[in-house]
Amino acid sequence: MPQTNLDYGKTLDWSAVSADYARHRNGYPASTFAHLKGFGIGLAGQVILDLGTGTGALAIPFARQGALVTGLDPAAGQLEAARARAIAEGLSLRLLQAPAEASGLPSAAFDALTASMCWGYFDPDKVVPEALRLLKPGGLLLISSIIWQAGKDDVAARSNALIARYNPRFDLRQGQQQAEEDPLPAWARGRFALKSYHRYHEAVAFSHEQWRGRIRASKWIGAALSPKQAAAFDREHQALLAPEPATLWIDHRIRLQVFEASA
Repeated sequence: MPQTNLDYGKTLDWSAVSADYARHRNGYPASTFAHLKGFGIGLAGQVILDLGTGTGALAIPFARQGALVTGLDPAAGQLEAARARAIAEGLSLRLLQAPAEASGLPSAAFDALTASMCWGYFDPDKVVPEALRLLKPGGLLLISSIIWQAGKDDVAARSNALIARYNPRFDLRQGQQQAEEDPLPAWARGRFALKSYHRYHEAVAFSHEQWRGRIRASKWIGAALSPKQAAAFDREHQALLAPEPATLWIDHRIRLQVFEASA
């Protein structure tokens, strides 16, 4: 796991983007949750801890499916947004403010731990033993991501170029994606067995407002730049999108890595 990614995560302010995050980071398509059910994650009655839960991209759909979900996040703003979403849907969702590396939760309490778009920000020397402590024997760990792709999409490519102009650290993205390609990373060896590694692409529909909000809510813009810089970026992004069709279909790569805790 690249140390640069861990260090970069310490500088991000996710509470600053909670409103955009809740409205425009729509999370995973229905196909993802169908796959996860097949892998044994998100089942009714299953006790799940969602690490780095954010605004509930995994936690809320799992709760809809009848799982007993606890969401953990260090950012108060993210938890407030997740709580509002859960209340609006009438869902029972336990939310706690704490780091993944030191949850304070009981040992062997969870059937599954999940981590969407956040595992690379955790300290592996601390989070891996904590995950093993929290899981029941044979429990499952899901690490997932959904990342827009620019290879076949001109809109995404031009959005990427604009992001890189405002935040030169955007080139870390390529290194992070390469690191994610290892189905059984070093931190898992001897501790977790790989149960499933599934990767696929799916186009996701966005209005112009939604795509702007999705980018504002990213770690490269709203969570990293000053409000003044983020607003300047958004104005340029709005102008860039103006000639495009009302509905933008943006290709996304979805990665689902499921591990089983070693006995």
